[in-house]
Amino acid sequence: MDALAKKYFSLIIALGALLGLFLPSIGISLKFLVLPSLFILMIFTVLKIDFYKIVHSIKKPIPLITAVMLSYIVIPAVFYLLSMLFSLDENAKLSVMLSILAPTILSAPYFVSIMKGNVEFSFVLSVVITLLAPVLIPLELYYIFETSINFPFMKVFETIFIIIFIPIVIVQIMKRLCINLVLGLSSHESSITAFMFFIFIFAVISVNSHEILNMSGLVITLLMIGVLQEFGIFIILRKISKLFMSDKMSKSFAFSVGIKNTALTAGVAIHTSNELALASSIVVLLHVPMFAWIMHKKEKI
Repeated sequence: MDALAKKYFSLIIALGALLGLFLPSIGISLKFLVLPSLFILMIFTVLKIDFYKIVHSIKKPIPLITAVMLSYIVIPAVFYLLSMLFSLDENAKLSVMLSILAPTILSAPYFVSIMKGNVEFSFVLSVVITLLAPVLIPLELYYIFETSINFPFMKVFETIFIIIFIPIVIVQIMKRLCINLVLGLSSHESSITAFMFFIFIFAVISVNSHEILNMSGLVITLLMIGVLQEFGIFIILRKISKLFMSDKMSKSFAFSVGIKNTALTAGVAIHTSNELALASSIVVLLHVPMFAWIMHKKEKI
């Protein structure tokens, strides 16, 4: 079963995306499983982390500071210029900026481990960028657009605590008291994680399926920008960072900066308007080919 899940992982998450688009009523009913699915994925990520290496990552802050500057200053500035180049209206620009300012996807360490990158750095970076998000995203949007978006500060911190810190405690207890359980979970990692990603993609895409399927000129434009966001940032950062970093560190840096938690920003924006959630929703859909690409090319990326 685990071997099949590993072999057909890409098809499983692609099926989740298709079902989300065409059976949204079922997917919406699964929204309550999004947080538990991310929680379980983080359990598998933490199982692979060497916490002594985390301390080493913190002691060398330059890559971390560079990543934060890129995430919240350089890359948003580039995409704001792109949105101007495409002559988007203010709402569409705001939608793009909300998507590009999203913090690192919480499953970044999991995919970095698949690529054999530096999981510990990815973990630290994910935590730092996500902790900064509730403060920096509203400030940046207000500075650029002179508009205020109700950002759920406490909800973000609650999510961080549940998805990141509780799995750390659980895994440490398991490693000390239930090593057989750890070995058992590890032997079924592919099947469990494939199912969790299926649920996650199905539910998140279902919420925004109507807007995505409405292939208007705006949607096509946002799709083009989304492709640049989902693939362009990662590929460019990967090429540049290889000049200054080890291969493992470069993979971690590029993926953890480039791949955004657009499910979070779509969920936040949808409470204000579906139009504001559109760019983030499109990028969530683009996660599917990105994840499939990684699964098939993990040795060569």
